[in-house]
Amino acid sequence: MRMTPNAQESIRCSLSSCSCAGFKPGKVQLRSCDRCGHGWVEHALKKFQVHPPSGSGPVEVALPGLVFDLSSLVLFGAQAIPVQLKILLDRLFSILTPEQVGQILNSLGWSLGDYVRGYMLHVSKALGYK
Repeated sequence: MRMTPNAQESIRCSLSSCSCAGFKPGKVQLRSCDRCGHGWVEHALKKFQVHPPSGSGPVEVALPGLVFDLSSLVLFGAQAIPVQLKILLDRLFSILTPEQVGQILNSLGWSLGDYVRGYMLHVSKALGYK
């Protein structure tokens, strides 16, 4: 089973003209890559390519690594969560253990209390905010 990686794990840029080997958060814009200037989403798109349906029924299994990848798109560098995206994350987190949810949130700079609230009460200095 894949453990939750660091949000800066080597994720190549998905744009065909870009040779960036991995996302590096910008010093000014945390969600933009310092190496190529493209956004976090462009780096993460390759991880979410559509796979053919398994035919095993209407419920799909979500692995902690995939939940981390989706969570990072919403939470990495953010201070608040839009309601519809929070509902999506709540559904994904509901199939994980509390320990796995805690690991994902902490690796993205969020406490469980902040996540439940929907916004960061105190912005983390580790995320580069002052």
